[in-house]
Amino acid sequence: MFKSFKNWLNEREEPRQGRGFNDIEEEEEPLYGCIMMNADINDWTEFHLSGIDEEDLYEKNSDDSYGLEETPHLTVLYGIHEDEIDPKIVEQLIRENMKYMILEVSSIGVFEGEEYDVVKYDLPLTRQLQRYRDLFLKLPNTQDFTDYNPHMTIAYVKPGKGEKYGRELSEPFKVRFNKAVYSYHPDPDNNPDETKTKIISLEK
Repeated sequence: MFKSFKNWLNEREEPRQGRGFNDIEEEEEPLYGCIMMNADINDWTEFHLSGIDEEDLYEKNSDDSYGLEETPHLTVLYGIHEDEIDPKIVEQLIRENMKYMILEVSSIGVFEGEEYDVVKYDLPLTRQLQRYRDLFLKLPNTQDFTDYNPHMTIAYVKPGKGEKYGRELSEPFKVRFNKAVYSYHPDPDNNPDETKTKIISLEK
């Protein structure tokens, strides 16, 4: 699921620097493109999501992007300037340079926030993943953070409820990321809420 700029920021470990709260509220949220990799996990709902206590979940009636994460994925790069790059070019880069990737998960981490906590699987930054990120960083983009912390969100929970889920796994497991996803806004001026998603198989 493609998340708004605000939601993506809340998944980061570092706050934005040098800007006041009022400055952020007065500005329109920029619309950026996002490249992700979806994971092939057959028992995601039955096993991985079932460990989250329903009473701990953070949800909003008007926004279904919170609560349990329905589609396991990692973000390769968020912040692509959609108005400066043709989506077909992004798709071509994906097809010519990316293939499936297998990562080992050994821990559950937490991003703590005032509004909610994010419970997530920590992912290693391998050479392959870094190579993909470096590739798309060559495109026009905006980055507000110096560190890249790859992760796979499990759920959004109420503030203070995430800590109990963080731990090292007694049995690490491997995840196959076999689909690349480019999500962008095809008509940001007239319909900024509309997103288009291009999904590309990496099984080659």
